[in-house]
Amino acid sequence: MEVSSTVLCRSSKFDLQHGFFSNHPKLKLVLVCEPKRNSVGASIPLALALEKEAIGNKIGEEDLNLRDGLSEKFDGEEVGCVITDEVKDTVKFVTEEKEENCKTGSELGDDKSKKVDVRALALNLQFAKTADDVEEVLKDFEELPLNVYSSMIRGFGMDKKMESAMALFEWLKRKRKESDGSIGPNLYIYNSLLGAVKQSEQFSLMEKVMKDMADEGVAPNIVTYNTLMAIHLELRRPNEALNVLEEMQEKGLSPSPVSYSTALLAYRRMEDGNGALKFFVELKEKYQKGEIGKNVDEDWENEFVKLENFITRICYQVMRRWLVKGDHLISDVLKLLKDMDNAGLKPGRTDHEKLVWACTREGHYVVAKELYSRIRERESEISLSVCNHVIWLLGKAKKWWAALEIYEDLLDKGPKPNNLSNELIISHFNVLLTAARKRGIWRWGVRLLNKMEDKGLKPGSREWNAVLVACSKASETSAAVQIFHRMVENGEKPTILSYGALLSALEKGKLYEEAIQVWEHMIKVGIKPNLYAYTIMASVYIGQGKSETVESVMREMVKSGIEPTVVTFNAIISGCARNGMGSTAFEWFHKMKIWNIPPNEITYEMLIEALARDAKPRLAYELYLRAHNEELNLSAKTYDAVVESATNYGATIDVSNLGPRPLEKKKRVKTRKNLSEFCDLADVPRRSKPFDKEELHAPQLQGNQE
Repeated sequence: MEVSSTVLCRSSKFDLQHGFFSNHPKLKLVLVCEPKRNSVGASIPLALALEKEAIGNKIGEEDLNLRDGLSEKFDGEEVGCVITDEVKDTVKFVTEEKEENCKTGSELGDDKSKKVDVRALALNLQFAKTADDVEEVLKDFEELPLNVYSSMIRGFGMDKKMESAMALFEWLKRKRKESDGSIGPNLYIYNSLLGAVKQSEQFSLMEKVMKDMADEGVAPNIVTYNTLMAIHLELRRPNEALNVLEEMQEKGLSPSPVSYSTALLAYRRMEDGNGALKFFVELKEKYQKGEIGKNVDEDWENEFVKLENFITRICYQVMRRWLVKGDHLISDVLKLLKDMDNAGLKPGRTDHEKLVWACTREGHYVVAKELYSRIRERESEISLSVCNHVIWLLGKAKKWWAALEIYEDLLDKGPKPNNLSNELIISHFNVLLTAARKRGIWRWGVRLLNKMEDKGLKPGSREWNAVLVACSKASETSAAVQIFHRMVENGEKPTILSYGALLSALEKGKLYEEAIQVWEHMIKVGIKPNLYAYTIMASVYIGQGKSETVESVMREMVKSGIEPTVVTFNAIISGCARNGMGSTAFEWFHKMKIWNIPPNEITYEMLIEALARDAKPRLAYELYLRAHNEELNLSAKTYDAVVESATNYGATIDVSNLGPRPLEKKKRVKTRKNLSEFCDLADVPRRSKPFDKEELHAPQLQGNQE
């Protein structure tokens, strides 16, 4: 059978079941260009078209793909093949400059060549186990071009039929002896076989193939080494892949772009971003000096741009892995970002945003903020979801003020905040307001409310109540009244917590009549009092000296299903103490027994101090002894009040019975005055616009605040 240099692979009429050859029923591979001969006189086989696949397929990770535009030409060999649309994304090996010289199979006519149905032939060989099985199928064929065999070997590899590929290879070795070397495995057959080893993942055969190649005196080329590098990566031996690259260069071969991209991927496997970047920088210097990229068959200018994009993606993937591992590699991430800048790499918005999403731990906020700044500085747009993620992360790291700056950027520069943006920033405000409430830092509470309104955020009852409580704790009556009015004016309906905070502020300011007005208004609008509100009103009435009214409040409490507690009685006794009503305080102390409420340390301290000031040193002394016998730890201030009262009023007491003077309790510093501590805690600026206290006068309460 005579076969010309033109080989047409025609689709078979057989019922195809599976495999590489059967997955493409319309597959036609046509070799119609006059092939060049290499130095050993071999024709350009179809298998060469698949050498790129040996390097590019399955070695990329995540979004890395070595096939992405990295063309591969082999030692000056030209491949002039055309392929149908069905499989052009799988094997693309027609170069633009050669395509115009190619002809279709139909243009040649049946008289110019004889045709071999390679696909049908491969299907007949797909179950071959030995060289004898291959001989049985091919015995009636005359000598075929080697590209037919290399194509079938590669196809068997992709179909995971490595046994058939090895059988065909062994048959070719037998043919070499029978034909005195006119037909047998050559470099391209070996490269196809190595590619099949990789595709079928039968990596244990790699050493056998390489040994056989060496025994036959066949010298490896770039394709061979690239395939070996790819196999080492599949075996998770990145260091071995880099060693192959060194061996390639030691033997005087010039690595291809695929060689370099595979080496970069080896660094990726090792998660060595610094090593990958250093490798690229050295490669770039060699390229700029003209030491590499001399092969005219390679479009090195275009390929180097792709290598530059590749190293960028590798560095960012490595940094994502570092961030996933924890906080301890944050400094490494920031350093690699800086080194990439120094190397002249310019990552795009997508790279930055992917890395932002990897920032999930508190310590990652530094990286997220840096990446956010880079996107804002270098890009015209930014994803709103990324901005929301940064806001969330900054809040998680307790950098609420920095989160607010991101939100302000959304308002000023876009994109427009959405509901999630608003919810996130409001939650951050709530954290700050809660901190201000707990510490009684009412000024910052007011500033935060003002800030929310300035940014178009409407405070809810939770936010208003936090500031009201802060004002109450700080005994800032006028501020509490003003905040209450603002709350109503902004359409927010006060809750029992709002009224309780306002009542407390008025009681502390001894604005008893105003407190009663608020109470009556609260009842009028249908707000049901709680224990806290009843307790405050009991303190208000005792401050007015209206013990009978206090008892009325107590009865009303019980009637509404609320039982008074020790806190309620302490508030009453404390009110008596502040207003010099020691005897009344003592009466309420006895009423605690009627209500079956045992006194605590605060009860005794308030009562003893009230009696001591009310010229009742002996009674104060007896109560101190009683508390001491009950093993209650009273303060040094109470001890001093008893001793001082006895001295001032000439009472005879045995001080030794009081026991040793208690140690001084640490004075609780009013943190509302310690703004520096709050600023450190809340990550807010220490300087702000001075608060105009004169604006917070105490106007009369509106008649209708519903």
